[in-house]
Amino acid sequence: MNATEEVIRYVLAVRYEDLPVHVLEAVKRMFMNAVAAMLAGSGASGVRETAKLVREWGGKKEATAILQGFKAPAQDAVMVNATMARSLDFDDFHIQTGLHIGATIVPTVLAAAELAGGGNGKEVIVASAVGAELMSRMRMVPDLCIGISGWTGEIFGAFGAAVAAGRILALTEKEMWNALGLAFSQSAGTLQSIYDGTMATCLQQGFAARAGVLSARMALEGITGAREFLEGRAGFYPVYYRGMKYDIRRLIDGLGADYRFLNFATKPYPCCGFILAPIENLMGLMRENHLTIDDVAQIEVRVNDQMYNVVCFPEDAKCKPNSDFDAIWSLPYVLGTVMVRGDVWLQDFTIEAIRDPKRLSASKKVHVIRDKEIDKESKALNLALSLHSMEIRTNDGRKLSRKLYHAKGFPQNPMTLEECAEKARKCAPFAVKVFPEEKVNFLRELIDRIEKMRRITELTSILA
Repeated sequence: MNATEEVIRYVLAVRYEDLPVHVLEAVKRMFMNAVAAMLAGSGASGVRETAKLVREWGGKKEATAILQGFKAPAQDAVMVNATMARSLDFDDFHIQTGLHIGATIVPTVLAAAELAGGGNGKEVIVASAVGAELMSRMRMVPDLCIGISGWTGEIFGAFGAAVAAGRILALTEKEMWNALGLAFSQSAGTLQSIYDGTMATCLQQGFAARAGVLSARMALEGITGAREFLEGRAGFYPVYYRGMKYDIRRLIDGLGADYRFLNFATKPYPCCGFILAPIENLMGLMRENHLTIDDVAQIEVRVNDQMYNVVCFPEDAKCKPNSDFDAIWSLPYVLGTVMVRGDVWLQDFTIEAIRDPKRLSASKKVHVIRDKEIDKESKALNLALSLHSMEIRTNDGRKLSRKLYHAKGFPQNPMTLEECAEKARKCAPFAVKVFPEEKVNFLRELIDRIEKMRRITELTSILA
């Protein structure tokens, strides 16, 4: 079998009984974390406008637009929900690749389950795991991907969503092949929206989920897609990574035995994953040395190329964000906020906050250096999203430094299901409509026993 045939065989063959316990637990954390992200992002910029459009479009009431008070065609509802999950960049991300898995997969399986009339809990877990695994492995095939090629993880989201929706909708082998070929025709997403600080960054997540659901539905109707969508003459890797090295064996070696999607992190802070480790580093150094912002003369952060490209460039926009999107992906702004407040949370990314003179002044104390040795080590250890070194220079002449490899929420120190639930409780007050704590607690109970649920739509109804 070639790689495409092996992928098709895998995504159709997996059964609930084949999944190790740690995969089941990871899917549960992914669900709880996605709920938290959707609560926080339900009224965010980009989400409000997209939900308004989808409501105006109307159509068959197939799936819930979460917390928006209406239903819509499944592919339109999932576009709203996946955009919502990514809108504040508070969802999970894959450590090696920066891929946003839960923001695509969880809204997709929820919408597909409604479309299918219920969705058995065990099949939802399988659909989530195989969809997450395929998109993670596809992202790992190129030698370089984060912040280098220009393509974002959302180009892989359509494939993962097509598989996840296809499993829920019980696609045949022929139909699944067509669904993935059709997903290829809709695969898109670039870093330019991050560089420009626009709403398209989170919308690309919605586009990916929509493409996956739409592809699965079209395949059910007999519409065909490219067969050699991976390595054909004009296939995915030859076209999208033209001139860059890739190894297709990374996609299929150990498939079904070694779950690569498990290498994802959940975020204790609402900003780009590249910034989490620097936040923890700065908080720790300031706390351990009893520093306040008045003690800090300068912070020097040595970073790898990928970290620099995503959260430090362009320098002017990062030091003085023009929008909440700029601020979420700004290492100087976030570290400046930590210096001012000792913490960072959702309220720190409002227009008022990003125009606060104290934060902007503090962000100017952050000096970022692209470091060749840090870059080399981060590539060798597959730690592009976290590895950095930091030195605080104080006004009394001290130099306090530390290199950090991992952060809370990373696979080496993961958030528990209960910690993800607590995150959801803290996000609930920011939801677009009242969402009491008891609802979060009930959702946590449902997710903890998701494999026993006969209809996953019971969960979705709480989020209506």
